[in-house]
Amino acid sequence: PVVEAGDGRTILVAARAAPADRVTRLEALGLRALLADSPAEALAGLRAVGVGSLLIEGGGRLSASLLAADLVDRFYWIQSPLWLGAGAVEATPGLPDSSLADAVRWEVVERRELGADTLVVLDRPACSPA
Repeated sequence: PVVEAGDGRTILVAARAAPADRVTRLEALGLRALLADSPAEALAGLRAVGVGSLLIEGGGRLSASLLAADLVDRFYWIQSPLWLGAGAVEATPGLPDSSLADAVRWEVVERRELGADTLVVLDRPACSPA
């Protein structure tokens, strides 16, 4: 639970349909509320209030929705040497299918061992050579 947010620099991003009483209670604790109907609208709202960079930690569904909406510039992917099979949770559920010819190839900018796991940092390809 939120006890206090202090100076109002913490921004709550929530769906426009979020219960108004909850949003009001959180604002009373010092959070700034930004209500949006889509991830693109939320990111545009954050940009409008001066947020220039954002790290989003989320599961596969969130990652897939942001990737599908073309809202990701850099992706931190932790790979584990495990095979869980068809019954496991998909890495990016809901990401639309793409043919191999149409798939966008991201640039690997870093690889690092994290114990038995591997961190792969990927950047979206530049939109122009410049």
